Amino acid sequence: MKVEVEELLALLRLYRHDLMNDLQLVQGYASMNKHDLSKEKLDGLISKLREERTLQTLHAPQFVYWLIQLKLNERETRFEFEIESHDHSIGNYDEELVLDGKMLMDHLRNNLGSLAELHITLRVQYNQSWYIQYDVSRIDLLNNIDKLSKTNLEVKHNKEVTSFEFSYR
Repeated sequence: MKVEVEELLALLRLYRHDLMNDLQLVQGYASMNKHDLSKEKLDGLISKLREERTLQTLHAPQFVYWLIQLKLNERETRFEFEIESHDHSIGNYDEELVLDGKMLMDHLRNNLGSLAELHITLRVQYNQSWYIQYDVSRIDLLNNIDKLSKTNLEVKHNKEVTSFEFSYR
């Protein structure tokens, strides 16, 4: 995946726009003496920035770029990242991580019409192998989720969440 300068600048514009919106809300609440709301928004922003910093420690630049791009372009989808740091590198799977993630998001879009209003938590963990798990809530409309098959993918359902776990050995 080669990133063009224009594409990168467009992504930075989106990121800066979102950051400015968050900061203006903090400032607005503070100017109205709504310090509890200001602090709550600021705490959320700090948490989001910490989460993104942790994401960037994966040493999988294509995957990280794709995730940030996805998060910025899918504004009505709530994304969260839970990254378990480890000494083993996931960088060898960088391209495969992007392809698997794109396949899953395309499958969800094709079946739901969009990713809007979904809550997607991405968990990255290492336990003898790398596991990338996408926990997707509000997916009750998806009828043929089991038709998504790949040898390194396991799909699990419960009442609130459908989990898509990719393994990389």
